[in-house]
Amino acid sequence: MVFLILSPLIHILDEFRKKYCSTRNRNYPPPIQASPVEQDLSKERNSSSHTVHLADFPIQISGTEIDNSEEPFPFLTYRDITYIPLTWRFAHEMLHLDLAWNEQDGLGIIGGQNVIQGIIGDDDQALYFYSLLGADPAKAMVKNDKSTHHAEWQNRKALDAFTSSLTASVYPMGGKPVQLTRKDRDLYYGDLKVYMLTDSDVWESAAWGAPVHTYTQFEAANHAVILSINLTLPIATIGPNYGTTYTFLIRDGKVTQLNDFNQKLDRVIPNPDGTTWIASAMLPSRKGLMAGSARLALLDQDGVVHYVNKQLGELDVQVLGLTNPSLANPSAEDGSLYIVLNGKNLHDFEQNDKGGFYVINTKLETKRVSGLAEGTYYMDKARKVFIQRANNTIIDQAKDEVWHWYDADLARLKGASEE
Repeated sequence: MVFLILSPLIHILDEFRKKYCSTRNRNYPPPIQASPVEQDLSKERNSSSHTVHLADFPIQISGTEIDNSEEPFPFLTYRDITYIPLTWRFAHEMLHLDLAWNEQDGLGIIGGQNVIQGIIGDDDQALYFYSLLGADPAKAMVKNDKSTHHAEWQNRKALDAFTSSLTASVYPMGGKPVQLTRKDRDLYYGDLKVYMLTDSDVWESAAWGAPVHTYTQFEAANHAVILSINLTLPIATIGPNYGTTYTFLIRDGKVTQLNDFNQKLDRVIPNPDGTTWIASAMLPSRKGLMAGSARLALLDQDGVVHYVNKQLGELDVQVLGLTNPSLANPSAEDGSLYIVLNGKNLHDFEQNDKGGFYVINTKLETKRVSGLAEGTYYMDKARKVFIQRANNTIIDQAKDEVWHWYDADLARLKGASEE
């Protein structure tokens, strides 16, 4: 077991985080102490055996109290120095350090690197990321070559042009606007009555007026249609305003409401075998992502809808590539999808052992490719999967290659010209 030396007052880590980590320059804080602790060890020689002690004082990491007497790998003290074991729980989960080991380089410990921010998108050659140094117009976006792993800066003009190109794009298989006919409270798709509006659907705000209706049609296999009806009051909200959504399957002159998809759809994907995927990506919320909003279903050749979340018992089934407008089709030629399961039960939200990266085919058979990696999965326009992790780390899932950049190295790179 590897140990990291700490001061006896381990809780200063928490105070340090509170004081500096919420600031804009959290990567470059002043040190807790200006110089190393002075110790005179000249009279003490290392002997062939040593006596160490369990740390018996209060210990906290990021506000979490550590019961040292119950730890399988406890904190130890030796010559008035406290040692923290570099277990996955302490180092990775609590201190957010990345640990790496190989025979050539030995042990690597990396933390506090975050110049590379969230992924924006990709093209044939590169992945593009927001930059923590974006206040400098010459360092607004990081471009990472997919083949060489070379990183370079892009200026703000390039950032604006790239984000505008993505915003203007429409997801393939992402549906098209359609007109419904309203007769009193009934909504009709052609001659088919689809839905009768309820009292809450027609309620009008004195300040904001009536709900805004948005109707979207998605083409499915076997001449079927998936219809989405969204009703949103145009009111000011803190966070996204998704309104109320109703989803329907229209096939062979019959209308069936899909109650498990009472939210925005991202793509409806017809497959070569006559089946159709119906998928929603995880919705952003005021505080991160909305648990339970990543959903997947399969419409089979007979018109039966199979809810994958229910079949797998998973709270979220994340289909990779849904929200990448540069990706024509998230599914492979045989209709299979890459999915990520977070390993939380659908009904009680408890953790399970199914978390991981999978392939699912149109027979609803799943194959686990790997365990669940910490970070954000991203499928590029060629259906290659990358994982963005903390500390400026990108993983090429197919090649099992890890790319890493230090903040200082990125900061030293020459910024892009403003021309």
